Amino acid sequence: MLPTPYNLGFSNGNEFDLPIAGWTKFWNDIFQPKISLDPNLVKALVASESGFRTKVQLPSKAGPARGLIQVTEQARKILGNSEGELRDFLITITKEQVNEPNTNIASGIRWLFHKKELAKHRLKREATWEEAIAEYKGILNQLGKIEKADSIMEKLQDYYTRLREKR
Repeated sequence: MLPTPYNLGFSNGNEFDLPIAGWTKFWNDIFQPKISLDPNLVKALVASESGFRTKVQLPSKAGPARGLIQVTEQARKILGNSEGELRDFLITITKEQVNEPNTNIASGIRWLFHKKELAKHRLKREATWEEAIAEYKGILNQLGKIEKADSIMEKLQDYYTRLREKR
C-alpha cells in the first residue's frame, strides 16, 4: 500500500512514497508483526526527521544521523555487524550510501523494527509503533516527563493524522 499522496507541506513530500511503501511491505513480510507498520507512519517519521531532505546530517548521541530517516552512525554499524544483535537481517552500508534515499529508507525501517523490540523489553509489554518511533528517536523514557519529548511526538502524530485524514 502506498502512503497517502499528500506532501504535508514539503515540496518533495511525495517523492519517496514508492520506496517507503516497498520497504515497509518488505520488512512487514519478513517480521510479520501482529500489527503491521503503516507506510503513512513511516512517511510521517521521514517528515519529522529530515523534512524529506536527502543529504541532511544532524548531530546525535549515537553519532551523526544522516539522510531521510536519519540513520545514526551507531545504527549503521550495528545494522552491518555479522556478530551483533541483528545478524539475521544485516544491511551493510557505507557512510556515503546512508545518504542514498532507497538505502536510507530500507535501513531506517529495519532499524525501526529493531527499536520496536527494544521498546517491548523496556516497557515489558508489546510496544506500539509510536512507542517504537519514540525509542528510535531516543525519547521513549522521556515521554510524559519532558515537554520537548512530548512536543517531538506531537509533531509526528500531527503528520500521521494529516496523512490518515487525506487517505
